[in-house]
Amino acid sequence: MRLPVVTVNSLAALLLAAALAAPVAAAEYPERTVKIVAPFEAGGTVDAVARFLASRLNAKWRVPVIVENRPGAGNVVGASAVAQAQPDGYTLLFANTSISVNPSLYKSLPYDTARDLAPVVFLSPSPNVLLAQKALGVTTLTQLIGLAKSRKEPMTFASVGKGSFHHISMELFRIAAGVDLLHVPYKGAAPAMLAFLRGDVDLYCSDLPGAIGPIRNRDVTALAITSAKRAATLPEIPTMAEAGLTGFAAIGYVGIMTTGGTPRDVIAKINAAINEVVREPDFATHFAALGYEMTGGTVEEFATFIRDDTARYARLMQAIGGAIE
Repeated sequence: MRLPVVTVNSLAALLLAAALAAPVAAAEYPERTVKIVAPFEAGGTVDAVARFLASRLNAKWRVPVIVENRPGAGNVVGASAVAQAQPDGYTLLFANTSISVNPSLYKSLPYDTARDLAPVVFLSPSPNVLLAQKALGVTTLTQLIGLAKSRKEPMTFASVGKGSFHHISMELFRIAAGVDLLHVPYKGAAPAMLAFLRGDVDLYCSDLPGAIGPIRNRDVTALAITSAKRAATLPEIPTMAEAGLTGFAAIGYVGIMTTGGTPRDVIAKINAAINEVVREPDFATHFAALGYEMTGGTVEEFATFIRDDTARYARLMQAIGGAIE
């Protein structure tokens, strides 16, 4: 039997096809600009984390690492951009609690979270803190609940948008406390906090980093932390459970994801690099002052966390009232 003749040109074509079909090798990553998509407005505390992380990865990898803000639709716009990117590890998502909430919040999403997005590394838990206007004259959660129940008109509360973790936290509080509240959404954390500080709304369940300044300046009354344990940055503020709502816990998070289908060895290399950054003493110290407890962790740990958290919010969303368009 005669073997097929392989010419130089045909061999080159075969090698090129094989190279194109082969996954990106971790040893070669990264060779060009890496983009971190931040699905929120620029200028907030979470944005600061993304940019600080990008600067450290830039120094470590010696390639440009940029942050691109893609806000909108409860972080769906930014997540969609990453889900539709090439699965090569060069497009990362600065993910937060919306990844867990959105599958049960929206009737449909332009991507499948489990298929089109891949966990890389957990960065930090991100609890909210319930703030009240000083003019309300309350200093405890029990007093706030009593006042809310005594009023004929519902108290108002700000959020960074419909379906945001800020919004979900307050809806859970409304149900647990049995009070009537009116939601007033804003386009981002900065406008929401500004409106609250102006006195436009009664309450605001802010992320902890964004609330530290107003709390320490005594511009607001901090009533309770939404997480299951007190925050190391503000240990004097009780949890919701300690303040009277037994069993209450709404725990946010931030982490890094990438496009589904990205080679595992590339994801492992990104995970290792970010864990090295998180372990740098000045990195952890810098963000501890802002209310973040940087932890890092394995890819598998973050995948399990997202799976369990998504299931938990699916159950909670049933109690709140279901999906939105």
